Amino acid sequence: MAASKSRIWKHCVLPTLAAFTLLPANAWADGPRYSFVGVSYAWTDSKFGVDPTGDENFNNGDFEGVNLDLSLGIVSFLHLAGQYFDGDCNGCGTGSSGNNIDLDYSGYKLGLGFNPSLDLIGLDESADFVIRANFVDVELDTIDDDGWSVEAHLVKRISERGEVNIGYEYQDVGDVKNRDVVLGLSYELFGGLAFTARGIVFDDDTGFDLGVRWYFGEALGGRDSLVR
Repeated sequence: MAASKSRIWKHCVLPTLAAFTLLPANAWADGPRYSFVGVSYAWTDSKFGVDPTGDENFNNGDFEGVNLDLSLGIVSFLHLAGQYFDGDCNGCGTGSSGNNIDLDYSGYKLGLGFNPSLDLIGLDESADFVIRANFVDVELDTIDDDGWSVEAHLVKRISERGEVNIGYEYQDVGDVKNRDVVLGLSYELFGGLAFTARGIVFDDDTGFDLGVRWYFGEALGGRDSLVR
């Protein structure tokens, strides 16, 4: 386990952090945006802290399904965010004939995020440090639990259209404690509509989702938050 963590950090996370810090300091004057709605499709070993991959009770299954995202900027340094997932735990159940069957899995998280600009400490005005605390609720077969998670991200606007982030999330849901390292990209196509991609890497857990997102700040009078 320790060796696996070391490889993840050495070959994935550290190079990404290095690349992040080498991006132009003022690639774009505006910072990341926090008012959006999105939908994506996910393939992942763990979701909201539940990880059937290494659990024989769930036949070492994994998850596949749809994410619905909503985020709203309150002020320039504070936002609300939520995600709902609805999908399947692939092969996680056992049928009457002993064959593996899919099980329904759903869950959501709701959180409050603090997103100060790095410009506050004399660094990059196009990058934010994000801390977010979430309430989490999940339902899978005999599991019906709630708990919490906490996230920390570096988010950077790299151009008028592009945004990248690297983050870490710790989840404590029921009896399960799980950790994810998250790498993400958003690229606006037109009119606030953006393509999104996100990957998860940590220990033996992996995940990936692809989707679209609409930044609706223009509908708030050309700003990203309810209150400037």
